[in-house]
Amino acid sequence: MKFKPLLGTLSVYRRHIKAFWIICFILLSIVSIGIAGKRFSPFTEYFPNGRIDWDEGVIWGVGRGYLDKNQGSKIYAMRAARTLALQSIVKIAAGINLDDKNVLKDLGRGRVLISIKALVYPEDHKSEFVENIARPYYEVTLKTPLSGVKGLTSNLIKAFKTTPGIWRGMPKPAGYSELFDQDEPWLVLDARNLRQENGVEPALFPKITTDQGETIYELDSVDENAVIQRGMARYVVSSESLENLRSEKESLQHILAEIREMLSVDSAFAGEGPKRKKRRRLIVKEVTQASGLTKTNLVISRNAAQELRAEDASSKILKQCRVIVIVNSPIGGIEGMFRDFIRISPLARLTR
Repeated sequence: MKFKPLLGTLSVYRRHIKAFWIICFILLSIVSIGIAGKRFSPFTEYFPNGRIDWDEGVIWGVGRGYLDKNQGSKIYAMRAARTLALQSIVKIAAGINLDDKNVLKDLGRGRVLISIKALVYPEDHKSEFVENIARPYYEVTLKTPLSGVKGLTSNLIKAFKTTPGIWRGMPKPAGYSELFDQDEPWLVLDARNLRQENGVEPALFPKITTDQGETIYELDSVDENAVIQRGMARYVVSSESLENLRSEKESLQHILAEIREMLSVDSAFAGEGPKRKKRRRLIVKEVTQASGLTKTNLVISRNAAQELRAEDASSKILKQCRVIVIVNSPIGGIEGMFRDFIRISPLARLTR
């Protein structure tokens, strides 16, 4: 009888200690998640009246309509601003690299007319009337996707099919159904060690080649559904070291799995805990150079290419366009750092 209070006190003490460590782990994990979110940011190209987010896959166009140029009418000014925003998107899209040889505005090279305006589907993003200044104006921001069923990539592929002679390579017919499988690996290509003047340029249809000239990834080797929904590559920037990227120690899925495991420690000991979810693999390879007229080809070593071929045979990592390219920050900085880390981190949006 004398030992019952003591045993009860020890039991409460153990529960408190356990709760303390769980709270500490969760807090540490939250800090780690915050750090992980800042590891990757969108690679954004800026233009006078718009930008391209190469991670999210969106072209933004901005237009201003001044009242004094539109009969003092807000409605006319807003319409003018929207027209200018669309013109900005079309102009930006015209300069996009298709692959290592072609820019969109040169498609067909005069033999076939392609209307770039017909390839983009603008959506309203923001409309703002700026007053209390010398020249009041409406500012309209439009956006159009690069991927998805209404994206520029999808519309280009349709144009390739219906307009013979403007393009050679075509993606393979859609046939792989598990496009959003949570457990499939992703390829991360690190191109940050290249000199600025020889750096990788983003493209809609980039290639991965070896230093021996072999091509292991190009448009006609991928699944059509995958390239339409995902695009062939996402371009991001990061200050994380190559070693840390390979370690995946800050993986969001891994952290959450560890928290779940700790919270269910008693049931796990009893053999009743839930099965631990498989963690996504990141396959990280280093880019040795950028090749092609437009510097869009990603060159890797022959050994790395052999490993990717073997991986693709089992997981379809290349056929399903599960590719992320890390490049150096563009001049002028990166926009979007203030956004929520779940939105800007490709690790948190891999199944999009």
